Amino acid sequence: MAIKNSAENLGKVLHGDRIENSIYNFKMRRDESCKVVCRRHLSQEAAKNFKEKIDDEYRVNMILDNLPVVVPRQTREGSQTPSFEHGYRVGYKLKDDKYYINNHMSFKVLYHEDQTSPDARIVGFHVIPSSIKHEYGAWDDTNPTVQSCNANIKITPGSHTPQEGALDAYVVFSYDVTFEV
Repeated sequence: MAIKNSAENLGKVLHGDRIENSIYNFKMRRDESCKVVCRRHLSQEAAKNFKEKIDDEYRVNMILDNLPVVVPRQTREGSQTPSFEHGYRVGYKLKDDKYYINNHMSFKVLYHEDQTSPDARIVGFHVIPSSIKHEYGAWDDTNPTVQSCNANIKITPGSHTPQEGALDAYVVFSYDVTFEV
């Protein structure tokens, strides 16, 4: 799947904001469980770029219906006020000096239903990123079958072996999306 550039308006272009379509495809009010979107090979340059982005704590910013994606933060004990961060981290580095890529996104789209029509309005866009080394046999680009990603598996951070961002690794990107009133 190719990513295409699109400029919303001249102000965004002059400000340096680049808007590109993403590999994630949502249909309003249709939950999806563990959808595989693509597999990428990490060349030497790609692995180096991921490591630099992780070291620099680079965040991926996305918008859906002009709302920014946010990552829920841990709240202090006893606090009833939710807290969020804009965007999600590309990955992370552990004490073993290995780099891991967040290649699975669990999206939650909050919406409000119009009681007088079948319409709905998106009011929130959350994501919980995870790193998972997907398991698969022979790869088929037209119909990828991944044992670690199907409708019966719920992926949560730390629930699987993480995907290392090492040279010559193959990284499978996946997501799930839930819609919540």
